[in-house]
Amino acid sequence: MTDSLSSSYDVRPSPEAIWRELGDRLVEQNKMAFEDWGRLQQQAQLTHKPMAELLLEGRYLSEGALLELLSEVSGIPLHPLNDFDVHEGITAKITAKTALRYQVIPVQETEDGLTLACSDLPEPIVEDSLKMLLGTQLHWVFITGTELRKSLGQFYGLGAENLHEMISGQDGDELSFEGADIGEGSDEAGMIEFVHNIILEAIRMRGTDIHIEPFEDHVVLRYRIDGLLQNIPLPEGIAKLKRSIASCIKSMAQMDIAEKRKPHDGRIKVRALNEEFDLRVSVLPTRHGETVNMRILSRDSMLVSLANLGIQDEDLPMIKYLGEQPHGIVLLTGPTGSGKTTTLYAMLNELKSDTVKIITVEDPIEYQMEGISQLQVHAKIGLTFAGILRSILRHDPDIVLVGEIRDGETADIAVRASLTGHLVLSTLHTNDAPSAVTRLVDMGIEPYLVSSCLEGVIAQRLVRRVCPHCAKSASIDANLLPELEKLYNGLPDLSGVKAGAGCAECNFTGHYGRTALHEIMMMDDQIRQSIVHNEPANKIRDIASANGLKTLRQKGWDMLLRGTTTVEEVLRVTQKESYHS
Repeated sequence: MTDSLSSSYDVRPSPEAIWRELGDRLVEQNKMAFEDWGRLQQQAQLTHKPMAELLLEGRYLSEGALLELLSEVSGIPLHPLNDFDVHEGITAKITAKTALRYQVIPVQETEDGLTLACSDLPEPIVEDSLKMLLGTQLHWVFITGTELRKSLGQFYGLGAENLHEMISGQDGDELSFEGADIGEGSDEAGMIEFVHNIILEAIRMRGTDIHIEPFEDHVVLRYRIDGLLQNIPLPEGIAKLKRSIASCIKSMAQMDIAEKRKPHDGRIKVRALNEEFDLRVSVLPTRHGETVNMRILSRDSMLVSLANLGIQDEDLPMIKYLGEQPHGIVLLTGPTGSGKTTTLYAMLNELKSDTVKIITVEDPIEYQMEGISQLQVHAKIGLTFAGILRSILRHDPDIVLVGEIRDGETADIAVRASLTGHLVLSTLHTNDAPSAVTRLVDMGIEPYLVSSCLEGVIAQRLVRRVCPHCAKSASIDANLLPELEKLYNGLPDLSGVKAGAGCAECNFTGHYGRTALHEIMMMDDQIRQSIVHNEPANKIRDIASANGLKTLRQKGWDMLLRGTTTVEEVLRVTQKESYHS
């Protein structure tokens, strides 16, 4: 938005008149009774709470509906934040302290003044104070509370407000920890609140990892969101507290605060946003202090069904079919962080029943699942994948999940288990499905054994979805058109291609959430024969493709044409193929 906002918005009724008119409309629209409105007015006077907060707490209407009504009555326009080109040059017009104190953010500067965005009706005393402070004419727009909160964090730094006021508990977003209450009577209460805020904001932003890295004169905070790291601004001067940050987190995780020379691990149990989370904490000593990683695992949403994983309709029957085999090996392949374990657990969740015994061998046990026996690898005392596998086969399991086949010994036992009537689910680190065959052979498994026991291989990648809140039509680089023409035997319809512009909902990245690409190689007689003859992976791929295998790259382009993901995501997680005539 480049046009100046109309100056007519600067003249409006008093806040009392605005709220009186708004209350009359709510009563007329049967959104609330006249007596309820009177009670809310009395409550606002007694508690000094904003009327907007009381209306939202009472669930008389949504925030969006309230802002629309306030906009109509007051004349202050309501805009999505991405209508404005907000950048550091604009936000620097007011200090972090001022922006956070008055809960406003500058979004536009023109010849006739500065436009401030807020999520509640500005009081006259606030307007007068800001006019005197900034020395310019002010215009106002409404944005949602979510947009305002994320923008303040983005441009002024997470926790830039007074450390003792970091956890406000607004909208029920309180954070609680199990175990000792380390904040009680502590001189470091402000630091504890700061760490609480870091964790809570990561959960709000759908982060899976929190990285806190100290350097000589600054501290870097990054969240891994949808698979990629995003830098989270911190207020100036926080580097002076870098040792306190690490000590506070170690105390929460019940780790030895005094030990700063060795790596060590711990766990924190957290309840936030009406969900329970496990935080797996790892601390490493570095030159400038201890660097901290916290992996966030949600207890409530970890065990989803296959249908809710975002698996494509054409792939779901094949994955279910592989999971229902009475014996054999089913492998999931892909790099670290590609969601292999989540998919395996979704398969187990569908397979578990009173008539089936399931045992898992993992390193570490990431998700706790009711109804199955889970064993943790502990190499220091001899509990390796191979060692545990030997023992559990004497416990009469129907299904065995091996967290990862890392060596020839584990592979050999898994193969022999599958040949004696067990279904073995496991993961391998290979680039695609056909390469899993050659990887097993490289580990020392005879080709005829691989051919006999392998039922299918699923290669998986995760791509970020286009944010539905700011999606818009996008174009494709001309250099990619020949590849698409060759794949689809002519240029496909590109009208569905989309990209995100960036908004508060997606943390200004243009992406929101992830979905999986699957390359599924089902075993058939031709493929088994090629394995017995020790054919290379590219020959196996050609046979599988002729029999209907769709590659990761092809699946990615299909998603692109449907507007699900972007060109950049497809290129990031898949390799260009060599097409054979």
